[in-house]
Amino acid sequence: MSFSQLLGSCEAAKQLETLSDNRRLPHAVVFESRDASLAKRAAVELAAAYLCESEGKRPCGVCSSCRKVRGGIHPDVYIVKTTGGKRATGVGEIREMIADSYIKPNEAPGKVYMIFDEMTPEAQNALLKILEEPPQNVMFIITTVKSTLLLKTVLSRSALFKIGGDDDTISEEAFATAVEIARAIPQNIELPLLGATSVLIKNRELTKQTLIILGEFCTKALEQKYLGESGYEDYITGMSRMLKRDSIVRLFDVVSQAQEMLSHNCNMNILITWLCANIREARSSSRR
Repeated sequence: MSFSQLLGSCEAAKQLETLSDNRRLPHAVVFESRDASLAKRAAVELAAAYLCESEGKRPCGVCSSCRKVRGGIHPDVYIVKTTGGKRATGVGEIREMIADSYIKPNEAPGKVYMIFDEMTPEAQNALLKILEEPPQNVMFIITTVKSTLLLKTVLSRSALFKIGGDDDTISEEAFATAVEIARAIPQNIELPLLGATSVLIKNRELTKQTLIILGEFCTKALEQKYLGESGYEDYITGMSRMLKRDSIVRLFDVVSQAQEMLSHNCNMNILITWLCANIREARSSSRR
């Protein structure tokens, strides 16, 4: 799959294809997208392009390296995962990644590290050091729903590509549904959340758009937690004030997983039931 096939005829797709074909990919890339699932797929395609064995267009999709990357079994592609039940990537995980990045690759000419979870400020500061002086033939790929969650110094040392989720694809109904869900999340009763999500069961497209907006709301709530600023909408402030930071990150993870399930044509009743149950779990963790 080419970047144009995945992302459409956007400027980011054209730039990525040109950089890939000319073997001039940067050592650090940030994908910003409202659609977390799309950002992850773009990261995998970029990893395939970086390690592709083809002398022509990359990723070719047929070489051993491309097949392994897309199959999630390439020994030189790593997903940085959080440990200890945390919802944000911490400084410990980043330091482990940095140490590993200096070890020679297993079979490819280079290595790729992908960071899908939001990072704490301390983790970003640790990452900054290796972005300033990266090892040879190593690529770092970061996905985020909003680039403002990343330190400016991290962004300045990375190539930023904004993909998917144009404003004109979001309906007023989806936005209103997301607002209703956001207002229901901090409440300690079930009826508002069940009522807000009930309209999603029979409308797959509405669910897709609503999840995109919910992910953005989680990001704004995290911003308010980090920055302590006023001026946010009441439903954002409600989430920020009533929920712990880890609970908001957990909510974002839940939304991202729901997007992934939706992209695999999960049964809608199962999906919405799962969504509500996991929203309740994330919410309850703030009260423990």
